[in-house]
Amino acid sequence: MNIRIWCEFAKPAEVCNPNVLGVLKEYDITLNYRLGYGENDADFYKMLEVYNENKIPVSIWPTLPDEMGYWINERNAIDFHNYIKKLLDDIEKRGLNIRGICIDMESPLKDIKRIVYPKNKLEPVIAYSKMLTSNLNKKRFQNALNILKDTAAYIREKGLEGYATCIRHSYYDLRFGSELMQNALEIPVFQVPWDKYNLMYYATMIRNELKKYKKVNVDYLIYHQVSYLKEILKDKLAVSVGLTNIGKLGNEPYYECMDEFERDVGILKECGVEDFSLFSLDGIMKDRSRLEDFFIRMKEAKPHKPEPCPRVHRNEVLLGYIMNLGKLYYQLLR
Repeated sequence: MNIRIWCEFAKPAEVCNPNVLGVLKEYDITLNYRLGYGENDADFYKMLEVYNENKIPVSIWPTLPDEMGYWINERNAIDFHNYIKKLLDDIEKRGLNIRGICIDMESPLKDIKRIVYPKNKLEPVIAYSKMLTSNLNKKRFQNALNILKDTAAYIREKGLEGYATCIRHSYYDLRFGSELMQNALEIPVFQVPWDKYNLMYYATMIRNELKKYKKVNVDYLIYHQVSYLKEILKDKLAVSVGLTNIGKLGNEPYYECMDEFERDVGILKECGVEDFSLFSLDGIMKDRSRLEDFFIRMKEAKPHKPEPCPRVHRNEVLLGYIMNLGKLYYQLLR
């Protein structure tokens, strides 16, 4: 079992706190540390030194400025590629070691904010309309795909792991043999030869998202989809679990019941998942007992298969018809 933990907001000095170092080392945890654009300063490199000295693996999760989209997508792929080359060159020159690079593939921040924090009733409509119109640009998608293939090759040449992360909705492309969902979201993921494909199955967020649909068993939805992903991606599959606290958007629901968290990890273990990333260190790093409790429960969670839910299968069949229509529409596009 391989456990990692995301860290989005903490400063380098904060993650070098002896309590944090002690817990990560004791439970053999990899830190996925977010590095903001241009923030690879002396404090950052000092942090890497400390982690190297303590033999705690750390992967870098680079993001771009908000105005460039924050997360990685087809519109900023070349900026990300150039950033990674310079960053890895700087790390190498300093004789420092990292485990790999986390490539967080998500739609541009401004589009997500239109949905989550709309300024008016039209903004969500505009965001979703873009996904079905201007976002579906095959040439731009292919250009970004080629750039990211070069990025993956460069990371591998450096002897590092390429750890690509994307939202769970990308599942439908694998399930129905398409790139439609990825193109609509502007995130070329599965055609790039990354070492790991990490899908975000944040149960707290999924339950909040689907709370209006009482007859959909979220536990079984996760089990059903992740079992299929494991079958297709095999040992390249990784899953992000959480949340422990809010993230970039500031409104994300998080775990209040640790028994619920342990049960959710058990469902993923039943699917055969062996690589987990917990979101996130922020918010729990100052409470050592709570931080340890998350890792203990991840390790001790027993595989658990939820009760089957016919509604999950029915909904997927219906969505399959929609995806097939979407693929016909997609074929007509340039």
